[in-house]
Amino acid sequence: MPRWPGWVLAITGVVVAFVALVAIELGRQGFVVADSLVLGLIALAGGLAFVAGLVYFAVRQIRIRRVLPPERYRGPSVFLLLALALVIGSALTAPFTDDALALGSGQGEISLLGSAVILVAAQLGLLIVGYLFVYRTNALAALPSFPGRDPIPAIVAGLGWGVLAWIGSTIVLFLVSELLARIGRPPPVGPAEQAIALLDPWLVTVAIVVFAPIAEELFFRGIVFNAWLREAGRTWAYIGSAALFAAIHLSLESLLPIFLLGLALAWVYQRTGNLIAPITMHATVNGISVAIALAVRFGILDVPV
Repeated sequence: MPRWPGWVLAITGVVVAFVALVAIELGRQGFVVADSLVLGLIALAGGLAFVAGLVYFAVRQIRIRRVLPPERYRGPSVFLLLALALVIGSALTAPFTDDALALGSGQGEISLLGSAVILVAAQLGLLIVGYLFVYRTNALAALPSFPGRDPIPAIVAGLGWGVLAWIGSTIVLFLVSELLARIGRPPPVGPAEQAIALLDPWLVTVAIVVFAPIAEELFFRGIVFNAWLREAGRTWAYIGSAALFAAIHLSLESLLPIFLLGLALAWVYQRTGNLIAPITMHATVNGISVAIALAVRFGILDVPV
């Protein structure tokens, strides 16, 4: 398969979508006369062309790498997979822009459906891409089956390490917040904190404590860590998977704590050889944080500011 169709689709799609979106914005401000519906359809077509280009690259890489032996990684580039997952997540949330703006500003009504989609869209994108281009194609052959031979010990280990990881990440987060405050850049409220403060508590709990750990561990430890462990070695697998894991959370304040948590999750995964362990550990860290935040929200716990 030649490369050029992917480049043509991706670049053309980006240019077309960008021009259409700029024209829509200029029309809203009265600088040009434009049909928003037509321009919206053009922007959508550009976005679909961009996605088609990324999918073409992914399929091409799978076909090229399928001749490699089973102990090698035979899937698409990890960066390409992440880009596709983020595009899918953005596409899922696009119809709920008003809900996202209301959540970000803390003002206005947020629908239940919009809340659910906003909370799980990115993670759903990770699951879809991981299944289609890695798990379904057996790009990581010879991995232990999920959930592994001994799930109970893995769950116990995940719980124990999760409590320790929460304590450590909380200390690092506090130090980073203090440093940012001292240099005159107090950290803003992050999207997760905003969601916990405003959205339905049961929905938040399921999305952050259950769904996010499963999706993110299947992708970042199950795919990214294993792919780079095979192709680039142990050091790059640890640092690279933790760095990508931290980057997608889009929080300057939490960048270092989440990076360190990513390293710990990778270590627990490699130590146990079972994805259940980092999933449980991740869920424990998120669960403690959500429980405390909800207790503060409903006046059960008083934490001084």
